[in-house]
Amino acid sequence: MDETGVVPRAAELGEAREVLAREGVVHIPGAGPDPEAMVVAAATLLGGRLRELFGIRPQGGTDSPVLGLHNDGAYLEADVHGRTVRLRDPDEDFLFMHCTSPAPSGGDSVLVDGYALADRLAAEHPSLYGFLTGSDVDFFGSRTNPPRGVPLTPLLRRMIEHTRGGRRAVRASDYVLPVPREPYWDAHLAHIESYADVLATAFDAAPRFRLESGDLLVLDNYRFLHGRDAFTGTRELHVLSVRTTEAF
Repeated sequence: MDETGVVPRAAELGEAREVLAREGVVHIPGAGPDPEAMVVAAATLLGGRLRELFGIRPQGGTDSPVLGLHNDGAYLEADVHGRTVRLRDPDEDFLFMHCTSPAPSGGDSVLVDGYALADRLAAEHPSLYGFLTGSDVDFFGSRTNPPRGVPLTPLLRRMIEHTRGGRRAVRASDYVLPVPREPYWDAHLAHIESYADVLATAFDAAPRFRLESGDLLVLDNYRFLHGRDAFTGTRELHVLSVRTTEAF
């Protein structure tokens, strides 16, 4: 699955809105040391389409292994004054990443265009594509002991589907299983494993790029799958995910 990897175009904040609209991803270098620059970028790039922001969350770590291709989104709820509130949403559609401190070695970023990947699957692996577009899966099925705040109800969706407005969403998750009590469990699991192999191949073939301190990466979370290489030392990243009026 070569030729699906992407190196994002770099643009200043004033030009980034046009680049994001055209290409679905943009790299904004030198946005500053404060992760709250992501909030300003979200308002600037998405404008009146911005519906919901979720809290800025720290990422990173020390001496971490490879993080394979995935798209962001989480099923996290809390009770606030008697009302159920989502602290995260599984259908977040834009993602902002602020590199606070890059790793001294490794940690390069990887992007794969999910739309290009899906089109290749449709042409070269129609049976797998038919499963991804035509069968529900349990998106977080292998998380048998989910963290506090994560509902136990299975989240069913398709790995490739469309919003009511026609926007395509291409997904990837390490936790996918067939739907509970699925009569064709083995066949569905085989397709899920085949898709995981495709994603691993696309990850290996994709070009790498590096975020430096103060850089922002903004991407369409329905279109692009992202990951990173292993790294040694400490890497600090902050992430802001949002929903727009075009989300599910």
